Amino acid sequence: MPAATPINKREEIVRRYKDGDPLSQIAREMRLPYTTVHSVWHHYRQTGQIKPNYQACANPRVRKDPVMYEQAVKLKGLHPTWGAGLIWVELAETFEEAELPSERTLQRWFHRGGVAQAQPKDKRQPAAVSRGRQAHEVWAMDAKEEMTLADGSRASWLLMSDEGSGAILQTVLFPCETVE
Repeated sequence: MPAATPINKREEIVRRYKDGDPLSQIAREMRLPYTTVHSVWHHYRQTGQIKPNYQACANPRVRKDPVMYEQAVKLKGLHPTWGAGLIWVELAETFEEAELPSERTLQRWFHRGGVAQAQPKDKRQPAAVSRGRQAHEVWAMDAKEEMTLADGSRASWLLMSDEGSGAILQTVLFPCETVE
């Protein structure tokens, strides 16, 4: 599907046609298909708006089983905290698995049915991480595995440091070996 014609080009089409340029000349000079230019002008003449009418593109009917759609929307309405995955599992008890829509389709159905409500995010603040402020209050351990050294060999290292002072307490470097 081609991209929508940008608003600035739509405005230019309408302005130029009102100024007397024929649609074929506008299409040629703007390097747009004639049908696009004609559609933009026709839409403007009918509605008085330059913005595209995306609502006209929406399919008004449900493509899958309407009974399944109604049941899915009803379940979501009864259980607003349930996600599409759980409702899919519930629908699988009634309908054949091959007939079931994807989770994304269920989410679209919920939106269409007016039952898709954004769930509030967890309001709890993450626990503050306590860093060491004094020497030896908190030690940290860090490991780097299979680092390539300047000579091409590979090694791993283990480092222990003190958070309060920043001092390196111990470091161990060892070559990578195959374990049998």
